[in-house]
Amino acid sequence: KWSSKKSKWKLFLVVLLENNRTQIENNTKESMSGIICSIKNYYYFNFKINVLELGCGVGRMIGILAKENPIGNYWGIDYSYQMLKQGHDFWVENKTILLDLSHKGFSSVHLPGHELKNLNFGLAKAEKLPFRNESQDFVFSNFLLDRLKQPLEGLKEMKRVLKRNGKIIIITPLNFLHKDHWQQFYPSVKLLQVIREIGFNVLEWEDNFTIEEPLDLRGNALKWNCIGMVLQKS
Repeated sequence: KWSSKKSKWKLFLVVLLENNRTQIENNTKESMSGIICSIKNYYYFNFKINVLELGCGVGRMIGILAKENPIGNYWGIDYSYQMLKQGHDFWVENKTILLDLSHKGFSSVHLPGHELKNLNFGLAKAEKLPFRNESQDFVFSNFLLDRLKQPLEGLKEMKRVLKRNGKIIIITPLNFLHKDHWQQFYPSVKLLQVIREIGFNVLEWEDNFTIEEPLDLRGNALKWNCIGMVLQKS
């Protein structure tokens, strides 16, 4: 079930929180745990499954999932080479990174890296994924759908690579960049209709819940009015 609208789906400010015992962790650990727990509700750990995150950035979520299930196969896809390199260095190459958020009022901290053998990163567009048909057991994305140049193609690609009965979790504020997308997918009932026409079963749909994106130690934050959905390929 979707949890508390203010905490479970909050964005987190830091890049990574593993082994971080500073004020940064205190402000973000709850929100990270909420998102990860929600994902865990919809797929099985300790199974050899294929999990794909679209718009993974530096791999903050896909990395934690891969670490917790070493026999699974995990991929993080993004269209930013720099973010993918940082994620690869930290999660795969075991490189320590300096997280400096002193300009936000937080302390700086060195985060030791990991050497995950079951995690890969790839540079690709969500509208053209480099995966075979029906190759993924689980797909998720966070704040990506409304950033795409072709949201409809992105949804179709997710369905293409998803195995039958596989599941997708999408969180989006529907903050579209293009006028045509506002007309095509807003209000959210239009998006819901498109999703059903593509062929997804809607297992859960939570509309108009708030995600807070913390900005600094004082507690200033951006608030996003979001939609969360769990879809299944029939």
